[in-house]
Amino acid sequence: MKTSFTDAMLARTGKLYLQLRLGKQKRVQQVLDQKYEGQYRNAGLVLLFDLLMAFAAVAVVCLIAVILYMAVTHTSFITLNS
Repeated sequence: MKTSFTDAMLARTGKLYLQLRLGKQKRVQQVLDQKYEGQYRNAGLVLLFDLLMAFAAVAVVCLIAVILYMAVTHTSFITLNS
């Protein structure tokens, strides 16, 4: 079966992630079978989604910080438009 470039990259990333995180090959295989349905690609997807969610959380916090900063420092802007 031919795999796409994306699947191959996710599988490599998932394998590297599990090997760095768990170390022993026996433990890697146990976690892979139990949590990721025996596919390194699924481990790569979980890692990718976790990273995207972390970036989204940082973006939301930054947006809230900018809004609060603008509200505190530009009080005339708020009172003129109210």
